[in-house]
Amino acid sequence: MPVYKNIKEFLEFINISNEKFTLYEWKPESSFRRFDLDLNIIKENPISNIFFHRDKGNMKLVYIRKHNLIYTVGASPAVQYQLLEALLEHIDLKFNETFNVETILSYGDFSPGLFDNEFNEILENIIRNFADLGLVKRIQVECKVCGTVLPLFVKKSFIENAESYPVPIVYSHKGHAVLCFVDRDFHHRGVELVNITG
Repeated sequence: MPVYKNIKEFLEFINISNEKFTLYEWKPESSFRRFDLDLNIIKENPISNIFFHRDKGNMKLVYIRKHNLIYTVGASPAVQYQLLEALLEHIDLKFNETFNVETILSYGDFSPGLFDNEFNEILENIIRNFADLGLVKRIQVECKVCGTVLPLFVKKSFIENAESYPVPIVYSHKGHAVLCFVDRDFHHRGVELVNITG
């Protein structure tokens, strides 16, 4: 079964924080792991409205600052970054539809557990039905290095909100990367090998 159809099996945690504390955190029922160090490192980055990726070897982290909140997800390396970005975008939308976060935070003396009861069910539904939410498109791209056709998942919002077409997107896998050009109809219009630096 593809990762995006059963994404829950690959998720390590989802966290919604502000600068001071965690407002909401989800982890698989069997997990007792803590991710405080990862979250502290993420909070050092002050830039808003841009997705950032961190590869920890055994886990991928994706995070973004929006609405004075920091949304973070940790997942297995098998999950493509675009899937995790789409997941966080949808969580941000639903969290802010459910709660007037700015007003709640303005009181200053609330319990972070306030969000748990109401948002647990919403988040479980998002995770369970992720493949049916229509947040991503699967594109088949050729990799000349591997000699195979690869499934590339692209956030619909990434293409739909683009300023020009085709939209370039880098897909890194197995130690190399390809640059794909995707048009407004989610068809790829070319693939090139990219040199990785860092």
